[in-house]
Amino acid sequence: MGKLVEGLWDCRYCDTKGIKGRHRECPNCGRTRDDTVKFYLPSDIKSNYVKEEVAKKINKNPDWLCSYCDSLNSANNDVCISCGASRTAESLDYFSCKEENTQIEVENNEYQLNFQKYGAYEENYEYSTTQNTGSSVMKNNWKKLIFIPLILALVAALIFIFIPKEKEVTVTNLSWERVIEIEELKTVNESGWTLPVGARLQYTCEEVKEYEPVLDHYETKTREVSHTEIVGYEPVVVGYDDLGNGYFEEIIENVPEYETFYDTEVYEVPVYRDEPVYATKYYYEIDKWLYERSVITTGFDKEPYFGEVVLNEKEREDRRYENYYIYTHDSEKISVPYNQWLSINLNDTIKIKVSIFGYGEIIS
Repeated sequence: MGKLVEGLWDCRYCDTKGIKGRHRECPNCGRTRDDTVKFYLPSDIKSNYVKEEVAKKINKNPDWLCSYCDSLNSANNDVCISCGASRTAESLDYFSCKEENTQIEVENNEYQLNFQKYGAYEENYEYSTTQNTGSSVMKNNWKKLIFIPLILALVAALIFIFIPKEKEVTVTNLSWERVIEIEELKTVNESGWTLPVGARLQYTCEEVKEYEPVLDHYETKTREVSHTEIVGYEPVVVGYDDLGNGYFEEIIENVPEYETFYDTEVYEVPVYRDEPVYATKYYYEIDKWLYERSVITTGFDKEPYFGEVVLNEKEREDRRYENYYIYTHDSEKISVPYNQWLSINLNDTIKIKVSIFGYGEIIS
């Protein structure tokens, strides 16, 4: 059995708060507590414990309601102290009154909600619902919203860096470059785990291709392993039961007490070694077309041309490419398309878009 705590109640007539549970009448206005009273725990529970000798005399049954004057009476009394009416089998107790009042309160709340939904307050109700829903969404997504400006700033910075910049320049010089790359068929020595098509095998050899783990042995090790055991039970107050008479009784549960014990555990750990895996490796020679040289022509005129190609034995022409440049008054070298380059003359002032890589496109 738990200890008793004296509860409190409020007078609904004069609004006196925190009246001791032992008082049946309000000490301020004298009105008797009725079916609307609600007992509650004091904020300082420890100082409101009832002494053991007093608690033994308190009836733990709930108060009952007089059906004639609606006054609550102690279970010790079979006759209403206020009006003298006798207690009957139909007399409600404190908890029955509380249940009825709760049901009435629920019904009133439902009525108010329906009235707001379908009645004169429909507009305000819908606005409140929308506003609450919006606030909930904002709270759930605040982290995402924080990162949006950062992402936008990063994208803007990248765009600013990579987007071509428009500028007005004066052309101080022009140049061109044309290149022809030459390849030569060469014999090279290579090796591998397969023999390519066209290769001429020189010799083979068994070599380590890779290593694979192989179980070698086990090592015995120890470790401390913990486990808990129940060594007893301790009574703990987990709540307070409303007795319905101005008092509350402790709800006590026996909570298990645990103790941690350690045991030494022996276990085996596998130890692996790297075992070499052998395979046949091929050593061979093979003919490959490899870059040998370039035929480069350049100039600062408007007559670009590719140089004359004279191929030696086992040589062939590979790719051709060409570049066209303008030089500006601020010593910048810009690569432009051939057709635009042809239309530019020395000392021309032009508008051009230039990328960070030095490629340009003439606007006007």
